[in-house]
Amino acid sequence: MDNTTIYQKVIDIHDHAMGILRSMKVPPYPSQYKKFFDKLFLESADEALRKDQESVDQTVLSDSKADVTQYLDMVENSVVSFIESHSQIASVVEVQRQYIDNAPSDSVEKFVTFIEGLGALKQNMSDELEKAQSKINTLNKELHEARASLTTDPLTKVGNRQGFNEDIKPLIEAGADKKLSMVLMMIDVDNFKFLNDEYGYVAGDKVLYFIAQTIHGMIRSADSVYRYGGEEFAVILNRCDVSQAHSIADKIREKIEKNNLLYAGKNVHVTISVGVTVHKQADTLEDLIGRADKALYCAKKSNKNCTMLFDW
Repeated sequence: MDNTTIYQKVIDIHDHAMGILRSMKVPPYPSQYKKFFDKLFLESADEALRKDQESVDQTVLSDSKADVTQYLDMVENSVVSFIESHSQIASVVEVQRQYIDNAPSDSVEKFVTFIEGLGALKQNMSDELEKAQSKINTLNKELHEARASLTTDPLTKVGNRQGFNEDIKPLIEAGADKKLSMVLMMIDVDNFKFLNDEYGYVAGDKVLYFIAQTIHGMIRSADSVYRYGGEEFAVILNRCDVSQAHSIADKIREKIEKNNLLYAGKNVHVTISVGVTVHKQADTLEDLIGRADKALYCAKKSNKNCTMLFDW
């Protein structure tokens, strides 16, 4: 597909999205526009257009990541430089010890004056240490917040796709020569398009937040949940074997099924389908996700609202 054709198809989707916003009198804020554009894109884009979007998104993500990485490097360098600039505090302690060792003993007045000077020196050093620690704490907090913003989904407040990739990479590497007690769950919201059409996109957002937080509240602190994309979530369970995996996944499914949501005075019944797999020695990321996706596909084909385990 040439660039002119791609341009025209995207413009057509844009015009359609803007037309819907105008007809509904919805202000075209970026967040509102994106919801309608993404929905129309999913409905009308062909394979060639999807591949072009993925290519453009990857380029933008790479550029953005490079900019943020540069910023994080600057913050880290600031922390290191600040610590190094206060390394002389240790030498002050040594000087103080030497003064005490060489304190004069032939004059009470001189000795008292000297002790008073040491007290002032100690207070100055204490003040410097307190300032240094406060600055280091502030820099470390800023660094942590900057990193967290890159790996957190702003809507659901759980991890995002990038966070998932960063967290699972070391696990895949650790499992190159051994089997890990690690489970991957892929979760998809059933009939999510219908929910959006029936109740609106705001309700759809609330459903995604509800599901993400329900999962987060039912797993251990060592486990993690991520918004993998759209209405799909990924969950990594550590120290978990095949006998536990299906049970945990199905408890999450049942919990969500039994909690009817209220939106604009209406009951919103939500269910999920879950695909589960366990880590195998020498698994690649594609192997692991592939098995979980197959299990999820089977769950969706089995009338949805069920849990399937794929372990071979």
